[in-house]
Amino acid sequence: MIWQWIVDGIARLLVQLKLAAAGIAGRILSTFGLTIVTFEALLPQLKAFILQHVGGLSPQAQQTLGYLGVGVVFSMILSALTIRLAWKVFIIPTSIANQIGGSGS
Repeated sequence: MIWQWIVDGIARLLVQLKLAAAGIAGRILSTFGLTIVTFEALLPQLKAFILQHVGGLSPQAQQTLGYLGVGVVFSMILSALTIRLAWKVFIIPTSIANQIGGSGS
């Protein structure tokens, strides 16, 4: 009787550990996918857009901005904004996904 409780407890613990590991692995893979999409597709286009407008500055102004590290600051800000946007667009809660339909249930 007691051994059965111990075996059942261990089985439940293993199931919970398996579910936790699957959730963590899923989050890691989704974050990796969003990072690849962001840095390979979205961020270069945003940088090109900004560089198109910065090209009209005088060479002295461009050197000053480069010296101050404004490019690095803009890169960090754009990276954070694109990842946040992608997170909101690509990762949606299950409740909203079920309302959209097409799940076959």
